[in-house]
This record gives sequence, structure tokens and C-alpha cells, in this order.
Amino acid sequence: MRRTKIVATLGPASQNRVAELEAAGVSVVRINCSHLSTAEVGAAVRSAREQSDRLAILVDIQGPKLRLIDGIDATGSEVTLVERGHGDGPAVGFDPHAVGVKPGERILVNDGRITLRAIEVAPHRVRAEVVNGGTAQGRRGVNLPDTDVKVQMYSEKDRADIAIAVANGADWIALSFVQRPEDVQEARKMVPADVRLLSKIERPQALEVLDAICAVSDGIMAARGDLGVEIPFARLPVAQRTIAQAALTSGVVSICATEMLESMITGTRPTRAEVSDVTNAVRDGFDCVMLSAETAIGHDPIGTVQAMAAILTEADSVDRVRSPFADSHPDTAAVAAATAALAARLKSRAILAVTFTGHNAELLSACRPPAPIIAATSDPRVATRIMARYGVTPVLADRPVSTDAAIESAVIAAKQAGLCHDGDELVVSLSRTSPRSDTDTIYVYRT
Repeated sequence: MRRTKIVATLGPASQNRVAELEAAGVSVVRINCSHLSTAEVGAAVRSAREQSDRLAILVDIQGPKLRLIDGIDATGSEVTLVERGHGDGPAVGFDPHAVGVKPGERILVNDGRITLRAIEVAPHRVRAEVVNGGTAQGRRGVNLPDTDVKVQMYSEKDRADIAIAVANGADWIALSFVQRPEDVQEARKMVPADVRLLSKIERPQALEVLDAICAVSDGIMAARGDLGVEIPFARLPVAQRTIAQAALTSGVVSICATEMLESMITGTRPTRAEVSDVTNAVRDGFDCVMLSAETAIGHDPIGTVQAMAAILTEADSVDRVRSPFADSHPDTAAVAAATAALAARLKSRAILAVTFTGHNAELLSACRPPAPIIAATSDPRVATRIMARYGVTPVLADRPVSTDAAIESAVIAAKQAGLCHDGDELVVSLSRTSPRSDTDTIYVYRT
């Protein structure tokens, strides 16, 4: 029962191989809306669920994108960017004045390869000096790291993608370009209570209010692609650890993403630097690590997942993350922390969380116990949703009202899944009051 989970992005190389990805070690599959129509998003969610009823499905909403429309020649001392349809010059797909660009702020083009600094901003255009010059083709990304960007957070397509993803059974929705807690709260109105929201941390403005974003999110992602452009590259590892620690403190899910095994898009084994990168993500305390192009378009998505699983298994066996969650939330985490401490003291085979909504298992995961967590639930949607949680392996089991019967049902399901065996000692946590009540009881149970 490997603790750190793998997220695999589906694409042409893997969209019909979900069962193989699961067998190789994937816990969550990601569907990237940036390359799909709304109808294709719905079809992708349905297909993934038909291929596996165990994996969590994460739908990644495109969000607002600032892009260069035309090519750009920024080899001189100045360049003027113009909103498409408003004059001559390299065209961009936004109004620099309307989104909030101010004189002195940087404009980065093509992943930061070209750096401009705004000199004069007027409606539909910005005149800028060239700091680091170069040329770029059209459709390249534009980043505004110094600007509090004012854009519509969710386009009509984003809203339609969220609706069709939810209707077809997505467990998680990833929100791009989150800058403030209000961005998450707006999305919360679009989804039912049983769908989880994950905020992608891509901007320095989000880092400044990270705790507040965690407070209204169910998870956060260190989206190192755009974040690595918008902050100095040397600061990125520190920002990554800051994101992981904020998630640990608040008890939300965390995902480390972008270029984790990039060489395996075409290669047969990871580089030593990539192995160290994945291992460091485990040490930082992330719930999940994510594969993007490696599984979406890579030449061997299954082999890449197997390589990732091998790295994680080794890293999990050595490093145990200590979580500040229990100390930061002493009332909320009281029973979960006691359960985790007892399992550590007894060196139990596993913790068995008998849970109706998954909340019991989520709290236990947030405490980062050394023992693996078996989460027994009667709800298949709960089982798939908590697949993203560190150290949690869900099983489906009936939940009788009787405490003894509920434990017996959960133990049978865990044995059938090969997660425990006769003679194993488990620490069991559940509610004695009713299946839907907060966890209030801890047992030591020998199977």
C-alpha cells in the first residue's frame, strides 16, 4: 500500500488504457480541458469511468489564458503589443489596459524567454521596453507576474466543462489561474457538495494568500509550469515546499505537477535529476505527484507510471512526513491524531477507518500516520474521491448500524482485497453513535 499517489494525464497515448494505468499504479486520472471541446470532456469522463470504477477522475478546467496571437520580433529596444483587432503590431488575445497592466510591470512571452517591461499603457495596447529580447511564433503564452490580473475567472466554456464533468461523475475539478479565495468560492456555487475543488497555484499573487486559498479549497496543486515562469526559477523549490506545508497544515490534498519525468516522453528511463525531484516531492509531503505529457502523449505511458511507482515506493519506505495538522486543528483532529499515535505505538499492520462520507479517512490522512489507512465505505463515489489521499486505500463494504457488524464487514472487505490477513492487528476508528456521525471510537482489533 504505497502512500504517495500518482496522477496520470489522459491523452492520445493513454485514453483507452485506463485499466492498464491503474494496474501500473495510478490512483487518479486527469482530463485536461484545454485540448477538448465540452462534449469531448463529457465523453472522456464517461470513458474513464467505464474503464475503471476505482480511480478518481480529476477534470482540469482551462481557465483564463493570456496568449500572443501573432508572432513577435522583440530584438529591438521597444515593442508595442496590441489587442487583436485594434491596430497594427504583435497582437495579443487580451486588452493589456483592461487586465490591469501598469507601467514598470513585466510582460513575459513564451515561458519567459522574452522579457518586456511596460512603459506606457493605453486602452487595447501597451508600449514596452525589451529587457531580454528574442522572437516567438504565435499562440505562445503571456505571463504578467507583477500584475493583479483582472479577467473573467470562468469563461462560458469553463462553466460548461464543469457542468458536464460533474454530470458524468468527475470526483475533482481543478481550477486554473486561482489568485484569491473568492475565485474558489465562485466555483463552489457550480458544483454539488460531493465534488471536490483543487486550486492550481500558478501565480505569485496566490502564494501571498495561500492559507486563505487552502481554507476554501479541498486541495491545491503546485503547478510548476506557469509558477516557474512567474517567479524567479531559483525560488521555485522553496515555493513548492511552501505549498506542500500549507496543504499539510490545513489538511487538504496536495499535488506536485509539471515535468516530473519529462525525459520519459521519449526515453526509457528517468534521469537522475528527475528521480531526485520526485523523491523531494515525497519529502515535501505531497499527497500526489502528477504525470502530464509523459502519459498523455509519451511513447510508453505504462512504463512511465511503473518508473514513477518504483521511485515513490523507495521514497515512501525511507522518509516519513510529520504533519502539523493535528497541532493546528486540535479539536478537529483529536480522534484521528489519537488513532494515528496508537497505530504508531503498536506498530499495527494498518488503520481501518470505517467511514460513510470519507471524512474519517481524510482526517487520518492529514495526520500522516506511519501505518497505511484502509478506508471502508459503502459509497462508491466516496471510494473514488479519497483515492487522491495520501496513504488511503478504499474498499467497499456494507455499513450496518451495529458497531461490531460494521467492523466485521469492513475487515472482510479488507481481507478480500488482500490488504490484511488473519492474525493482523488493526487500529479501527469509526462512529459508535451512527454511521453518519463524527468519529468517536477507537478499537484495537486482531483479525
